Amino acid sequence: MRNILIFIGCYVLLITSCTSSNKKTEDTKDSTDTPTAVFPEDTQEISAVITRFAAAYLRQDQEKANALIHPDLGLYVIYRPGVADTYEKIDSINFGRPTPEYFPYNTFENDYTLTFENLPTFDCGEEKWDKLGFFCDTTSQANQLTTIATFDREFKGIGDDELAKIKQLENDTFRVIVAKNEHLIFHVKKYDNKWYIFVLDRAYAGCDA
Repeated sequence: MRNILIFIGCYVLLITSCTSSNKKTEDTKDSTDTPTAVFPEDTQEISAVITRFAAAYLRQDQEKANALIHPDLGLYVIYRPGVADTYEKIDSINFGRPTPEYFPYNTFENDYTLTFENLPTFDCGEEKWDKLGFFCDTTSQANQLTTIATFDREFKGIGDDELAKIKQLENDTFRVIVAKNEHLIFHVKKYDNKWYIFVLDRAYAGCDA
């Protein structure tokens, strides 16, 4: 009887030890796997390009804005002519001749400092942003062009080559939002080891359609 009690006691201690060990392993795994912000190595350069373009755009300084658009990449302008978004590639910004022509480029005072964090979202029901500021999210790649191109392939018959091209172009692309009483949305892309303005989104937060 004494031997049986000793055996049971040892067994309980062994189970308790294993459970504690497993819990420590799980705790360590959870803390290791927690997602963290992934910033580009050249944070100073991307910050400078984002800040300079926002300032040039809002002042409608055409020369300085276009200096941040690569001639080979051009600028993709997303807009909403009806229910669905579409895009158009242009070589440069002309503040006197907007894309699309019926939608003038807006200006407003931006007194926010750029921060790298999750982007704000716009509620069309309440007609307001869930937070205001000047944001860039480097934890996820922008994919708005790919989403539009995928829709166009399904319903407008664009080719697989065009979709593949857009997907490739959106690599190394991050989204930027200046949210105030008005807003400015654009994407930056790394190309030839430098950052450029790649997309101007004029559709998001437009809730008329």
